[in-house]
Amino acid sequence: MTTVCNGTDAPRWRRHANVLTLTGCALLALLAPSGSSRLRLADLVHPRPPSARLLSAGPPSAAQVNAAAGQVSRRQAELGTSRRRLTAANAQLAALQTQAEVLAERYDQALVDEQRATAAYRVTAARLTMAENAERLSRRRVAGLAAEEYESRGGIGAATAMLGDRGGPRAYLNRAGLSQVLAGYGTGALAASQANHVVAGVFRTQAHDLLLVQRADLRAANDLKQAVQAAVARQLAFVRADKATANQAADRLAAAQAHEAALRAARQAALAAAAARQAAVAGGPDPTVQAPAWAGSSGAPASQGDAAADWALSQLGKPYLWGGAGPDAYDCSGLTMMAWAHAGVQLLHWTGYQWIEGPHVPLDQLQRGDLVFYATNTSDPTTIHHVGLYIGNGMMVDAPYTGAFVRIDSIYDPGLIGAVRPVG
Repeated sequence: MTTVCNGTDAPRWRRHANVLTLTGCALLALLAPSGSSRLRLADLVHPRPPSARLLSAGPPSAAQVNAAAGQVSRRQAELGTSRRRLTAANAQLAALQTQAEVLAERYDQALVDEQRATAAYRVTAARLTMAENAERLSRRRVAGLAAEEYESRGGIGAATAMLGDRGGPRAYLNRAGLSQVLAGYGTGALAASQANHVVAGVFRTQAHDLLLVQRADLRAANDLKQAVQAAVARQLAFVRADKATANQAADRLAAAQAHEAALRAARQAALAAAAARQAAVAGGPDPTVQAPAWAGSSGAPASQGDAAADWALSQLGKPYLWGGAGPDAYDCSGLTMMAWAHAGVQLLHWTGYQWIEGPHVPLDQLQRGDLVFYATNTSDPTTIHHVGLYIGNGMMVDAPYTGAFVRIDSIYDPGLIGAVRPVG
């Protein structure tokens, strides 16, 4: 298993940073221009003296905090606009896909019409071939009749004259008298030849028309298919572009919220530090040095751990999503947060905070529901990037990474740094 939640939980932490209150030392270190920007978890548990946490540049002013809040408002409006545009694009895509289904049926109809036209053309072409053969046979019979008459009478007879008449057989018959010719020369062959000629002409015209219909139907079907596919592809591109814009807006909002939260908390921490110094001068206790709320606790009871584990198992198969906290998708800390919420324990949505929201548990004493953490450097808790929920037998439920789904994995993977039992 390769888990890379570092890039996924951090944005979610920034989205929720405005609701989190950091201790003075960690926040001042976060804002220090010359120091490391990573949160020192050790300072959360063992705060340093207030004097060591002050910045030479001084705390943020109220104007700076208000400006950061205004930036958050603008980013929220920007995100709202992007999401509305994305919603509209998705609606247009859905309508276009519905229309595409209707047009797909028309495409099927066009194909059927083309197939029918092809079949009709083949039948008509076969009939045309038969008619042309009959026409050629009739012509040979009439020619034979003329030759026979010439040979038997030694000159140009009525049949020969009829064939050679400038107006054709019909003009000759009209002048000579139909009954006389039919009686004398058996001109039924001539009538048959004329009929076969007419029939061949009819089938020739039908075959030509059917061929044109077939080609037109085929072109129409192909044009319709290409138009529908192109329209859907264009709208999909619009949706993807709008989605990317909305994601960028969400990231900018998260950054603005994190900045505002850091400024507010740093200002509060500086004010608290000043109050602490005054209290120390007066001989009172330092109000900023407090033990964690779970100090001395052994963590939540097994019944709550079982409830969290059972609920996490019910989410198997749901997709991973940056900042996801259900009900349809999760990131790693979002899954563990919601699992323990169903067990009655509220956790914060970030692996860094979940690491300090209960006592650490030896790996040989794990219970169902315990949180199992992974870091890029197992000697440095600030590099924690993934968390799973223990379900027993060396296995955990976790949301691994983008493109994966909530699943069951072994806890014994590289980067295992430790386990925490949340406090009920």
